[in-house]
Amino acid sequence: MKKHILIVEDEFIVANDLSCYLEEQNFVVSGIASTVEEALLFIDKQPPYIVLLDIHLKGKLSGIDLAKRLQQLNIPFIYLSAYSNKLILEQAKKTNPYGFLVKPFREKDLHIALEIATYHIEHHADTNTQSEQQLFEKLSSIPTGNKGEEWFEEIAKVLQPGIPFDFLFCNLVRDTYTLRLGIHRVGIRKYQIIGINEFSNILGLSISEVEGIIAERSLLKVQGIYEDTEFDRLKDLSRFEKMVSTPFKLQSCMALSIDQGHEKRLCFSFYAKHKGAFNRTRADLIQSLDIVFSDILENKVGLKKSGDTSVKGHATSHKNTGMFKAIIGKSPKLLNVLHDIERVAPMKTSVLIMGESGTGKELFAKCIHQLSPRSEAPFVVINCGAIPENLIESTLFGHVKGAFTGASTHSTGKFEQANGGTIFLDEIGEMPLEMQVRLLRVLQENEIERIGDTKTIPLDVRVIAATNKNLEHEVETGNFRLDLYYRLHVFPVYAPPLRERKEDIPLLASHFLDKYMSLTGKFFEGLSEKTLEALLRYDFPGNIRELENLMERAVIVENGKTLTPGNWIPENELITSNNDFKTFETKQKEYIVEVLDHTNWRVSGPKGAAKILGMKEKTLFAKIKRLGIEKRVGLKS
Repeated sequence: MKKHILIVEDEFIVANDLSCYLEEQNFVVSGIASTVEEALLFIDKQPPYIVLLDIHLKGKLSGIDLAKRLQQLNIPFIYLSAYSNKLILEQAKKTNPYGFLVKPFREKDLHIALEIATYHIEHHADTNTQSEQQLFEKLSSIPTGNKGEEWFEEIAKVLQPGIPFDFLFCNLVRDTYTLRLGIHRVGIRKYQIIGINEFSNILGLSISEVEGIIAERSLLKVQGIYEDTEFDRLKDLSRFEKMVSTPFKLQSCMALSIDQGHEKRLCFSFYAKHKGAFNRTRADLIQSLDIVFSDILENKVGLKKSGDTSVKGHATSHKNTGMFKAIIGKSPKLLNVLHDIERVAPMKTSVLIMGESGTGKELFAKCIHQLSPRSEAPFVVINCGAIPENLIESTLFGHVKGAFTGASTHSTGKFEQANGGTIFLDEIGEMPLEMQVRLLRVLQENEIERIGDTKTIPLDVRVIAATNKNLEHEVETGNFRLDLYYRLHVFPVYAPPLRERKEDIPLLASHFLDKYMSLTGKFFEGLSEKTLEALLRYDFPGNIRELENLMERAVIVENGKTLTPGNWIPENELITSNNDFKTFETKQKEYIVEVLDHTNWRVSGPKGAAKILGMKEKTLFAKIKRLGIEKRVGLKS
């Protein structure tokens, strides 16, 4: 079946060339629009498989405005744009495009972008189907006869991995029974149920005032996703949102209602402490489960007629138990990562873990493996930056006897060792370009060839990659392949730096204190208040690894009843990020391309690029080859 593509581009020649190329490639062009309004008319008539979207369009609305609407409609899109300033590019990234092509681009670039987007779309649909099936099975397995409050806590645990909420308000109406309560996430599998009494205590309002505000909110048939100004408008409309957003630090909301006939209604309002937590896909996921919700409410939930739905908050602990017992912390950013891990672990999906050094990327990778069906199979770790370039191919894929000088025996590579399990490619950004090509082929074909061998070896290996580099910047500078980036970027996980989860510092410090007291035989009753204050002031550029080193040093050098601050706690320094600067080679390449563009790519002669750059023609040709500079031409030009 042919795939329909909508082109949203206000340059007629570019749009026409795109249309001709797509039809040659067996796509159906469902329309060409030059404004957002025209595009929406085409979408209403025929929802496309994918949209090719220019950022700068005619009219008041931009491609980014349309992208936000496409997100809500769950329609994938690829940006097409000439150079844009950093602010526009940041706004574009927030809309989660399936690709980004910079004009002018080649037919080959468009072909690769469409191929990668198709892979993501089909993989995403597959993942959503699996997620829906898993949720259906878990909800259906909730024990029969649970009280309403207990059931809502169980449903929170089931839904959390797919919908990263920090606060959930539930409103159940069934015949003469009404249950209204909040669920506050306080740990990876820990929740505090908040009823009328708890709301009253937290907010400092009388019970009758709280009841009135909650009853007023329950009458509002609010549906949709709210953040930024829309969330502000919701707070103006509903006193309940205004009431809970401050104490729980809420910034966005997804409100859904599942009507089940006369006097039967189940409403969920999911809230998050950050923006961008909710989208149309997540809303559709809840709506798709209306049958199982109906069954549970009719047959499983033991409801009692009671006016007071409040219960005491559940006790909490800073240590995560069970599946995440090796991970310490309860900050919202950390919990969101753990829920992402819980969600993706059962899948075969490739995962890319991004974050600074020392943030625990390998630990997160181990959690994904341990929570997957592959947990009993090998977990093989390889640091791509620590292997000499001339040995990396042999290390990854193995070799046969006599394949090269010194290959006196057969050798099994890391991928083969990981067969049936998981391979963790740490510091993937350090992998040489020629090895990136081979890795891409392995991901596509699920097979390898040892060096010097002619037969292929089929593999069943899940790939988890990690990097502390900005891979988008590496792609831009030609150091990382775009197609490999999008192949790995199916499910990105962001490991937050310690400075973004400072509420976890006291918990981690106490853990490391216990660890090194045990190893050294020394004893402290705990951390002094001044020590904690000093640790919280420090930004930890080395992250968790640096905190552990500091605590080990402190236990060795300090004495006394409590651990007091000393010169083992460093002060913050003004650090300039390396990401703010480009390498000399990158700047050189950009300048040569700029001059070549000026001369219409003429190198020789009095008006050629070599003359302007003040170098010999032969030298310039050599630099062009070494830097991998290719002539940039418009599509079909």
